[in-house]
Amino acid sequence: MHIDSYFSISNSNFENAEYIIYGIPFDASQSFRPGSRFAPNAIREASWNLESYSNLFDVELELVKICDAGNINCDGSFEEIIHRTEEFLNNVGGFPVAIGGEHTVSFAATGKFRNCLYVAFDAHFDLRDEFDGSRYNHACTVRRIFEEGMDAVIFGVRSGTKAEKEFARSNGIKWLHSWDFDVKEAVRMVERYDRIYLSLDVDVFDPSYAPGVSTPEPFGIAPIDFIRFFEGVAEKVVAFDIVEVVPDQSGVTQTLAAKIILEVIAAKSRLLWQ
Repeated sequence: MHIDSYFSISNSNFENAEYIIYGIPFDASQSFRPGSRFAPNAIREASWNLESYSNLFDVELELVKICDAGNINCDGSFEEIIHRTEEFLNNVGGFPVAIGGEHTVSFAATGKFRNCLYVAFDAHFDLRDEFDGSRYNHACTVRRIFEEGMDAVIFGVRSGTKAEKEFARSNGIKWLHSWDFDVKEAVRMVERYDRIYLSLDVDVFDPSYAPGVSTPEPFGIAPIDFIRFFEGVAEKVVAFDIVEVVPDQSGVTQTLAAKIILEVIAAKSRLLWQ
């Protein structure tokens, strides 16, 4: 089997691509299991074991213009990474797909999309004001993005402090716990918004599906529920990131992440073909 250092479905140059895949290999603040800096390249490698045809959406991705633009330089401070990411996105004409990295990278990746609803699939609220002495911590991501003026919705949450839940309630941040998650209800909760930035923290899935994450939490949702939600809102999603994969020895989690990227692009592309 051929394996290369770019995503398997990358087939276009940057200027003409309808979809731009890029990595943000940053994991400075992960508090339990580090290693998501290795995820972008591990997910790319896993992609070579997957077919380019989506049976689910009846889309042949070889016919879609997709560019893997490589990784953002993550040397230096987080502020420098934010600047490089925003500079990169200013030149992106296609639909951006960011591969983290810890969830903090979503703050950098949303800079161009502050006029959108921020939808996070996450096992955690990520609404702390600071954690481990840092305000730019993976446990603070939704809080920082909300403070930038974006409305926020969190799906699949099942871990966090009472203070975080009270902050969400008092600030109009909606959520569904994993045990209450229903695709139709989730789609209904975001239907009034025309533009969505969608962030997938892979720890939203039950650890039986995704063992390789930084902070695994039992009682998670199933990956197909995320895909069905995406199918229901695909027309509104303007950017997507997938974060918090810590590559596991068996390759299960990075393969799941690669598959989700394929199906997200297929679901978006099907809208253009209808």
